[in-house]
Amino acid sequence: KMLAIIPAKKKSKRLPNKNIKKINGKPLIAYTIEAAKKSKKISRIVVSTDCPRIASISKKYGAEVPFIRPRKFSSDKADNHEGVIDVCIHVINFLKDKEGINIRSFIVLQPTSPLKLSKDIDSAVSIFKRKKADSVSSFCEAKPKDWYFNLNKDGSLKQSIKKNIKKNKKNKSNYLLNGAIFIYKTNFVKKRFGFTRKCFAYLMPKNRSVDIDVIDDFKYAEYLISKKHKKLWKIQK
Repeated sequence: KMLAIIPAKKKSKRLPNKNIKKINGKPLIAYTIEAAKKSKKISRIVVSTDCPRIASISKKYGAEVPFIRPRKFSSDKADNHEGVIDVCIHVINFLKDKEGINIRSFIVLQPTSPLKLSKDIDSAVSIFKRKKADSVSSFCEAKPKDWYFNLNKDGSLKQSIKKNIKKNKKNKSNYLLNGAIFIYKTNFVKKRFGFTRKCFAYLMPKNRSVDIDVIDDFKYAEYLISKKHKKLWKIQK
């Protein structure tokens, strides 16, 4: 089984307090904690946050919060991939120093992807183990590359990356990182390798791939969660 790390920073420029903003009556971060708790592949859930309120809510829903994240890991940089890796390495080093635990691999679950299910987590971990992977990341299907354009300064259209467009004719589908699940070998991620032949994808459907960044994302996720709950209610009835 695997350690799950949930990074949840207080500050959010585009959607204030989004990690604890209530979605269908429940804090956003609760959906990720609950999915992790239902997973058969996760042994421990640690939330890394700089916010005592997020810490309190996370504990209420069953996650550990063994520290309040230091300020140096809570800047705007913590929102990008490199920043999230720094946050995770801090958690791993903390557990090693305080508990003498060596974490060989771990899973990162973003709280801004509330529609992922425990079966998504379990399937991604299974790929990681089966392939003896360096990493596994969750993806969803994307629009064809030749749908994307750049604009010139005067507003006229400039189609981007013609080489990719030609390649796309040979490929049936394109895929987009959906931000929900990342699994890493600790040694691999500490060396900052990027991608290797041992990096694999776990594919998720679009309706579970909502990544909340702005209010429109939030409202869409709220709609999908509400729809899902209604379906469950009908089955139980």
